[in-house]
Amino acid sequence: MKNPVSRKLLCSLMFCLILWSVKSQTFSFRQDQITLAALMDSISDKTNFKVAYDVNAMPVDSIITIEAKQVHPFELIQSILKNTSLQVSLNKNQIVISRSLGQNTQSGFFRINGEVIDQADEMPLPMVNIAVMNKALGTITNADGRFEFVLPQSYSNDTIAFSFLGYSPFSIPIANIDSSLRVELVGHDYKLPEIQVKYQDTEAILERFQRKINDNYFKEQSLLTGFFRESIKQDGEYVQVSEAIIEILKPSYHNVFSLERVRFVKGRKLTGLPSMDQVNFKLEGGPFQFSRIDIARYLDFLPKNANLTQYKYTYDGVEYLGDDMVYKVGFTPIDDDSELKYKGQLFIHSQSYALIHVDFELTRRSLKYSRKALIKRTSRRIKAKPKKAKYYIDYRLFNGRWILNKIGGELVVEINDRNQKINSEFIGISELLISDCEIDSEEKFKWAELFRPNYVLSEEIKETDEVFWENYNIIKPDEELERVFKRSTK
Repeated sequence: MKNPVSRKLLCSLMFCLILWSVKSQTFSFRQDQITLAALMDSISDKTNFKVAYDVNAMPVDSIITIEAKQVHPFELIQSILKNTSLQVSLNKNQIVISRSLGQNTQSGFFRINGEVIDQADEMPLPMVNIAVMNKALGTITNADGRFEFVLPQSYSNDTIAFSFLGYSPFSIPIANIDSSLRVELVGHDYKLPEIQVKYQDTEAILERFQRKINDNYFKEQSLLTGFFRESIKQDGEYVQVSEAIIEILKPSYHNVFSLERVRFVKGRKLTGLPSMDQVNFKLEGGPFQFSRIDIARYLDFLPKNANLTQYKYTYDGVEYLGDDMVYKVGFTPIDDDSELKYKGQLFIHSQSYALIHVDFELTRRSLKYSRKALIKRTSRRIKAKPKKAKYYIDYRLFNGRWILNKIGGELVVEINDRNQKINSEFIGISELLISDCEIDSEEKFKWAELFRPNYVLSEEIKETDEVFWENYNIIKPDEELERVFKRSTK
């Protein structure tokens, strides 16, 4: 049976709200002529924090004099080591000092980084698709238009392509050395023939899309490798960021009764971020739920037949994605009642009639009824009001057919508790980017390996394998978050 998109999406951004008390653990330190090793031991003895460090990396015999009043031990150690190449991280009550990773020196890989901007006004372009042509390897730019791409040496004679809705595509040969690029995309200025901009029959467009699914999407099982990121902001400040590499077994598009399965491979989370203030906000089941969001496969928002249609459709003209013209079909609920309903746009390829992009969000009326669906648990004193639930899904061409490319979701919730004087806005953002695809895969996942619907990604990440992460294409954090991360590692 086909699961409605509302249930899958709302579960994917479900969270818990638990009231807690936060007391800053600060201490005063005064030490004359003490070695770094002795100071770290003193911090472990006199505070609730245990300090672990690599004796071969830290100058343990260096002698310092220090006087600090009411400072957190983590901040104290950061300030002492700020001019070194050491990395300081905090995990609960343990402070870890380790070597900072430099540039990748392992053979067989090279890096391409840089920024993508609008040529006209030089403004950065976020969420630009970046892919190696004729390969299933890709990434996207961050909120500031920046990117970093790690490629194997075997790709040195290939071409890297940049594409973005409303802009002409740009491609450039790949050099086999570390390099930095500044890419300027040019906005489209097409003069469309009259036949391309006149009214189109939306029913005919949607009917052709469904009729050509077997031609546009793979009938074989595929193994997708993807990056999943969850970030949480409280009142505009990052309080949690987790990233993971996951694998998804995607069944045939001809068989919607077989469900996707997802396996957690590796994860990491940023340390040293500010703690959440009094409210514990968690995103539950993200990789599991996002693995099963596929509008082209489950036909969410699409008419099943004339009698079961829940949405009304409008022809909203055409747009260009790279060199491809797409029809835009808007949809809104026929009856925006107490059930959760969405509004948005379907982007359908004008030549193949493949669905290649969807933007959608909960209607304003549905937001009023979404509290029980979105919020798993909260204190009775707390008032939680969802303000936004917005999503997108994107596909890209691979070997003549369309595969899942990226999915994103943003949930905004206002929290209020007059007794505790809490008035905060939480923003939870989940992103899935598919970086590799193996068609006709015979891979099978064991039950014990599966990521479950009640798992919280940040809680599943127990440790970080930095060597493993070094050779993967990671979506870099935006500039604000990058500064926070740099402060935590000085």
